[in-house]
Amino acid sequence: MINLIRKIGKNRFAFTAFLLALITLGYYFLLRGNGMSYHAAFSDAFHCYFWLAFFTFILQRIHAFYHSRSAINIVHISTIAMFSLIIALLTNWYGQWIAGADIQYLELLPKIFFLRWFVLFILMLSIVQQLWIDKHLQEQNQAFNRLLEKERQLTKAEMNNLKQQFQPHFLFNSLNSINALVKSQPEKAREMLINLSDFLRKTIQKGKEDYNSLEDEIAYLELYMSIEKVRFGERLKVSIDVTDDCKTAILPSLILQPLVENAIKFGVNGTIGTIQIDIQITCQNNLLFVSISNPYDSESMAKNGGTGYGLKSVERKLGLIYRRSDLLSIKKEESTFTVQLKIPQDEKNHSN
Repeated sequence: MINLIRKIGKNRFAFTAFLLALITLGYYFLLRGNGMSYHAAFSDAFHCYFWLAFFTFILQRIHAFYHSRSAINIVHISTIAMFSLIIALLTNWYGQWIAGADIQYLELLPKIFFLRWFVLFILMLSIVQQLWIDKHLQEQNQAFNRLLEKERQLTKAEMNNLKQQFQPHFLFNSLNSINALVKSQPEKAREMLINLSDFLRKTIQKGKEDYNSLEDEIAYLELYMSIEKVRFGERLKVSIDVTDDCKTAILPSLILQPLVENAIKFGVNGTIGTIQIDIQITCQNNLLFVSISNPYDSESMAKNGGTGYGLKSVERKLGLIYRRSDLLSIKKEESTFTVQLKIPQDEKNHSN
């Protein structure tokens, strides 16, 4: 019974018909309470309900294709007055026809005519008001959904644009390094070319995905670093420390590679000798924490530093996905530059 009432409540027309039926039932008992016969009371109530339901359906159809700016206007009032008058007249004429020898009912009909008209007018006015509200809410929801869809498409387009812009600098640098190694160290050039081919193939595959497991992302990151190690040789040292409770963590696809690329770039520009890149990954309070540290020299970075596009792109990507602006931070301590990420692990925070 409760489920049936809930289903009726979700269907506006069914709910209106059900409500009118309850009002008609009350009207029937009112007539019976005033001495009307069973036949006269039932016929009058049923006839009134039938025409009220019929004209209510017409009003619903009108509002399905027409929606005025205001809930009450001259068109609404005129239409409701006309429809309620027609119902009152039809019910009155029908009552005279079926009354037969029921003198009490015949005497009652002209007395309740204007009262019936007024009650019908109020009922239909309430129905029109609700129809207008429903239509207004529906149009608002449609406009809101269109806005959400437009924002989703713009976000997707910007995400795709960011994905396409992450790799070019690395690709150009790798090709230049391969070109430099072709004559002096052809075996290393071949190794780097094979790794680069695998890297680009996986980049295309992962670029189609919104999220990756931490395990897959680290495997991809290690492939990237194998290319960089060919470029820089023993000079590049990378350590990755991941706690066991982070094995099932999820993070946006290709989010770590540009940060490590940034760390290597500024590590090379800012220091002489070994470049130590430390990557620490922990989990706490439903958050994945990623810390990427590299050596740097503030004076050298001031002279040779870039535009910071890599960090800004990652920050923008996180903002688009999680609707938050506090997920990326940087820290500078003496000769160490650290980028810290917070990746929410609650699925409801993922907007894509």
